[in-house]
Amino acid sequence: MSHTNSETMKITLIAVLAATATVCSAADRAWKSERSDYRDEVTGTEVWRRTTDPEVEIIPDRIKDPWSPDGSQILFRSKRTGAWHLFVMTADGSKITRVTDQRGPTVYGVWSRSGREVVCTPLVNNKYELHEINLKTCASRRIAGPFESQLNKMGVSPDGESVLFTRVIKQPGGDKQDVVMSSFVKMDGTGFFDFTGETKHGRIGWIPGRMDIRRMKSSRQQYVVQPDGSGARLIGEGGHEYFTPDGQNMLICDPKGGDPAKWLGECSAGLYNLETGVRRDVTKELTWLGSHPAISPDGRYVAADNAGHSYPGAIVIVPIDGSSPALRVLCYHHASWESGHITHPTVHWSPDGTKLLFISDKDSPDKKKGDMYLAVAKQPEAPRQPHVADNRADGPLLTWQPARRHGETKEYVIMRSVPSPRPNLRGVKLDCTGVFEKVGVVPVVDIILTGKYLDAKAATLIVESTEGFPNSGQLLIAGNHSMAEPEVVTYTGKTETTFLKCQRGGESSEPAMHWSGARVWSLSAMRFTDTKLPDPERQYYYTVRAREHSGLTSPYSRISNPAVITDNK
Repeated sequence: MSHTNSETMKITLIAVLAATATVCSAADRAWKSERSDYRDEVTGTEVWRRTTDPEVEIIPDRIKDPWSPDGSQILFRSKRTGAWHLFVMTADGSKITRVTDQRGPTVYGVWSRSGREVVCTPLVNNKYELHEINLKTCASRRIAGPFESQLNKMGVSPDGESVLFTRVIKQPGGDKQDVVMSSFVKMDGTGFFDFTGETKHGRIGWIPGRMDIRRMKSSRQQYVVQPDGSGARLIGEGGHEYFTPDGQNMLICDPKGGDPAKWLGECSAGLYNLETGVRRDVTKELTWLGSHPAISPDGRYVAADNAGHSYPGAIVIVPIDGSSPALRVLCYHHASWESGHITHPTVHWSPDGTKLLFISDKDSPDKKKGDMYLAVAKQPEAPRQPHVADNRADGPLLTWQPARRHGETKEYVIMRSVPSPRPNLRGVKLDCTGVFEKVGVVPVVDIILTGKYLDAKAATLIVESTEGFPNSGQLLIAGNHSMAEPEVVTYTGKTETTFLKCQRGGESSEPAMHWSGARVWSLSAMRFTDTKLPDPERQYYYTVRAREHSGLTSPYSRISNPAVITDNK
């Protein structure tokens, strides 16, 4: 660890105060939706082309993700303005917006833990800086810099308080391979230091949900170290690594299959336990240099932008536990690393595991450039446990629970059964339980957890705002970069920014520590009162489907118990 190199001395706390305020809605920042849909000719998978402008890339680092924590937006980079800049679009492909200014190009960026900001590396006055951009206003705040060397890949810590970033240090004497220096800084600009001993191609990133970090050296060896750079432990040898969501294992494309003395004719993907170093083979359908694997949010599947072996040019999905079927071809991306086309399709799962983003040259006239695509891997899960209370004067009350993975849910669509066109033998028109009409929409009520973290024993939850939440009820804390399992919490009071007298670990969930930036949902706000019944004498059935930010909708949840309104009892 070093605190004295020449570039470190250029860091100044005054830089933290530097900001340029702009308005993200300005005309020169906005583009219309470029989305078009098709089905893969071979697999039939639904695919959405998201961009039509050449030279578009999702951020290619394997440690972060282009999806915002709640799945509502996508971060990508593009040269559509003549230089590399960062853009966001909503998950349905609309509202394409340039978030970096045009003083200089910006190549790399990552989401903050709340999803309200982007941390990026703009070139300002011919020198690189580390900035935080507010996505609502596009105001840019300098965190660190300026640096003479080019800034590269980065990652925000699990608690959202710090950033790891890399710099490409040019070497004297015509050395073809430059040193990549990994560095640390807090979001307020303090605590800067470099990780010394880092050699060529060195990269570093946070282990999900944990405050220790992973480090890769030029020998393609994977290490785990502490945040101060101490305690390095060798895990495996290979490249294009990816953590399991629980932070317990690392997937590595290892050309030697875990045997340092043997070079395989084909690459395999090995799953390495970070504590024990024990390796387990996952698949041999990957190429070492041509594939960038990604693990699904539930930790069950590996997706890869395959460039060779049995299914060249395919997005493939492999179960991580070796279960059957052993491999699924989702769609074909037509990009080839081996033939010199766009470098990598670079797949990324959506937060709920229903979609995959990738880059393809399928529709590009210039095969060295590509556009961004989204493939639907599966339909979203349906909401759970719909229930109707019909003995109410103001109409039937429908309540439900969210799906177990619902981080991308924007709203719930309430569906009511329609009458059969023909009466039964008794002359009664029974409602069709397979035919429904929309009668209402209930938006999701959620907010971001603040503070450094939430202790597993804490009885008070601190959030950005409790507006829209009932005065008492149930909450669900889940996901958004926190690797803790979802937890149900009951509260009996609230202030403007806190939930009070919380009982932790309800409904068989376990009390857990949650990092700042985790999302808190209201379970008590998931209710709908049907006040406009066409016929009070009829027997109605209700069901709920979730609608995501992308526009995907879940299948119907199970049909609720019937509501029979005869006397408005």
